[in-house]
Amino acid sequence: MRNAVIGLIIGIVAGIVLGTTVIAPRLAQNVKKEIGLTESDAPAPKDLPDAADTQEQDAGKQPGPVPDAVRINMASAFAEGLVGHGSLAKRLETNVWRISDGRLDVRFHPPGGLVKETDALDAVISGAIDAYFTDMDALAARDPSMTLLAGPPFGASVAAYLGWMAEGGGRGLMLERMAEMGIGGAVCGIVPHAAGGWFKKPLTTAEDLKGMRIRATGVQGDLYRRLGADVVDFSYSETLIAMESGLVDGAQISAPHVDLALGAARGGWTYYVPGWRTPARVFVLALSKDKWDALSEVQRSQIQTACSDNIRHAIAKGEALQFDALKEIIRQGADVRPWPAEMTDAAEKTWSEMAAEMQKSSRPYSRIQKSWRQFVKGQSIWEELARPK
Repeated sequence: MRNAVIGLIIGIVAGIVLGTTVIAPRLAQNVKKEIGLTESDAPAPKDLPDAADTQEQDAGKQPGPVPDAVRINMASAFAEGLVGHGSLAKRLETNVWRISDGRLDVRFHPPGGLVKETDALDAVISGAIDAYFTDMDALAARDPSMTLLAGPPFGASVAAYLGWMAEGGGRGLMLERMAEMGIGGAVCGIVPHAAGGWFKKPLTTAEDLKGMRIRATGVQGDLYRRLGADVVDFSYSETLIAMESGLVDGAQISAPHVDLALGAARGGWTYYVPGWRTPARVFVLALSKDKWDALSEVQRSQIQTACSDNIRHAIAKGEALQFDALKEIIRQGADVRPWPAEMTDAAEKTWSEMAAEMQKSSRPYSRIQKSWRQFVKGQSIWEELARPK
């Protein structure tokens, strides 16, 4: 696969190299902002913005307040310019306003803008802030039964996940768990086909992971930890610094187009694709229970409609950008390759053991797992018949 991609690069790529006069200052600003070194009143720098998304947002900015509009102040876990992450939160702001004709006013606030990032979920649960745009891992960290809702390792396709959420019972189970937690909301975006991550040196077996320091989050972090790695949960900016300074041996971040936009591409590093987790990263809009309950059925439908369009947009964007991103990653000197079969087998076996343990210890997890497995069993048969290899 790598040779095929490289062959295409030779004849196709005439890449534009973003010089250090652009990337270095911008990266430095991002790092300072994320670790708290910038002035509090300084304008928030943007993480390599997606030009098309930015133009779309600018075209839909609110011309002015609408009388009696319902205001929802939304904290975001991601800066607005981070493609496929914060750009989805900003896009939600624009589209909810358009769909509701300005009567539902979601206001984007960057990380730390409303509340300290580590306190954001607690603030929504307590009602201190209205809403929080984050990934489902943040909810799963609070309620491990939501691990499968966040996208399980060795799960099914993006289409299967969406089918389960929309028609197979997943959405009802998610709302049930969120209500138990004291929040309401909706799935509001997906980054499909995340990569396996960056490693300083090639890996052969799962034994190679033992003692390695790896940046990973959510269920993948738990999986690496079980396989013997020392797992750290760095922010994106901290991860880039750690990769540059040799503080980590590996880093699982996101999909190729996101990794490239962040500046994670490293010459001499091995980049494994695909990730073990499917459909990849799932984002959620979480509202405080009081705010969610106070919305009318129409208003909740408007939010759901905007979130559904976010999902469509994110999947289409990811599919359109991945191959070109992969070509550029290779052009920058990374060694792109699939996981060794022995490693994948060991990881899948380990995940099965973890899932069995969670099933025994958590009734809510067991219910969600049963629903997921029943749906995927039938859907996979249909997928095989409909898309024969």
